[in-house]
Parts: sequence; C-alpha cells; structure tokens
Amino acid sequence: MSPNYYAAFLERIGHTVRESNGVHWFDVFSRVWTCFPLETKLNPATIDLSKIMDHRGVMARFCCNVEDGARSFRHIVADRNYSLSSLGPKARNQTRQGLENCTSGPEDAQELGNDGIELHTRTFRRQGRKISDGHESYWRKYFDAVSQCPSATVWATRYQGALASFLISFRIGSVENICIIRSNEELLNFRPNNAMLYTFLQQAFSRADTTEVCIGLQSLQAGMNSLDLFKRGMGFEERPTGQRIEVRSTLGLPLPRVFAKLAGKAVERIHNEYAARLAGALSLYANQPVIRRTA
Repeated sequence: MSPNYYAAFLERIGHTVRESNGVHWFDVFSRVWTCFPLETKLNPATIDLSKIMDHRGVMARFCCNVEDGARSFRHIVADRNYSLSSLGPKARNQTRQGLENCTSGPEDAQELGNDGIELHTRTFRRQGRKISDGHESYWRKYFDAVSQCPSATVWATRYQGALASFLISFRIGSVENICIIRSNEELLNFRPNNAMLYTFLQQAFSRADTTEVCIGLQSLQAGMNSLDLFKRGMGFEERPTGQRIEVRSTLGLPLPRVFAKLAGKAVERIHNEYAARLAGALSLYANQPVIRRTA
C-alpha cells in the first residue's frame, strides 16, 4: 500500500508532509518531525534537515543502524503462524477470556463516532493530559479522515454491545502500523484489549501480502515497562534498531549536548506526558554517538 495514502491522511488532519529522497516526513508535534515508514533506517551523516524542516523546526526523530544512534527496538509481530501458542501463558489465558466475553471486528470510522471520541477523552483524562477546547472537533476531523483513507483499518471490541476498545492501523507497504489503541477502563476486566489485538493480528496475517504488524518504536517516555510487558505477552518481539534525535537551536545550529542534558533534567520535573517524551528525547540526543555530517 502506497505511503501516499498515509501522507494524505496526515494532511487532512492538519499536518505538513514533505518527501526527501523517497522518505516521508511530517510535523508530529509543533516543530518536531519524524519519518515513515518506521522500518526505514536512515544514515544520519547524509540527512539534510534544511530539506525536511522549515526554519521553525527544532527536532527530528528517525531510525538508523544501531551503531549510529541509541540502541532501541520496534515492537513487531512477523510470524505468519500467529496463534494462541504465540502468546505468553498469562496473556494466553487473558486472551481466551477476552474471546469468550467480547466480539471483535472491523468498524466504520464515522459510525464509531461519539463512542470513539468518548474513549479518547477518558483515556486523556486518565493519563492526566489536558483536554483542549478543540478536542472534540479535532477528533471528529480525525475519524472523518480515517474513513477516507484506503490504507486505514478500524478494529473494535465490544462487550454486550458496548464499545470496550478499538485500534486504528495504517498499512504502509506490506506493514500494518497500529497507531492508536483506546479502551474503556471500566470494561478492562473482560480483557477486550487482548481479544482486539489477537483477532486483528490474525486477520492481518490472513492476507498473503502482510509481512509484519508494528505497534511502534520504543517509547521516549520513561516508565513504560508494564505496557512493554503486555506487548511481549501478546507476541510482539522487540526488533533491534537504532533510534536517533537531531536537535537544532533557534539559530539553526546543532544544540550543544551539555545544554540538551541540562534541559532534559529540567523538563523531567514537569509531570505530564509531553514533558516526559521531551525529556526522553533530549536525554537520547545527549548520549547518542557523534556523527560527522556530509549533508
């Protein structure tokens, strides 16, 4: 599936997308850029940030060879024979419970509508994230853009008809990329997340052209061990890769590493998700190998 479909989706919800040497980049946050497909490993010595970010851009995140960045991993399943035997003992038990309690399958993004937005809102509040004034209108635009994207899949799990969890995945090339998972905390005892991931992975590998399902890079945010453990239990392996951060100052020059380390320590004191990610990015930048640039 062409990456252009995902690029068009991003533009519909307000992101800027640029292509450089066959790789797509977008402003994942204000002034912060990342690239896709995730499995692409770039050579940091040859990346010209001026062709990717405009004058306001300050940070870029991408994968590279392990020796060129921080040792990291992508969470993936690549086993075409994925089954209950692929799961850890605890996850296998919970998945059986989920399959007995819940029903899972594809859903239309627009029909998910209010229920999907409500799960978003509950998740944000549970994580201590601020609910902006434009929250609902943004997510309505998001679901509308998903419904127009040929490479998107919405997969949901219901308990007695009530929406218990859903995920949104985008197919880029031969890889399914799970970008969003949301769940109803009040229904977690019925194991909807286990049932949802298991049935989604099975249907993904029922297609001959699927090579892997990816659920993202190792998080920049500290304290994600329990989530990583859940993914491992559900059969996701941690495929090694390098992860690299490039940072420019407001003058367009590389940020000195000592400043990045001090800034990361200061940001750690702010207790919210975005600050935690920024602290992780600055720490990674301060400790990654120095690369002599040719671009």
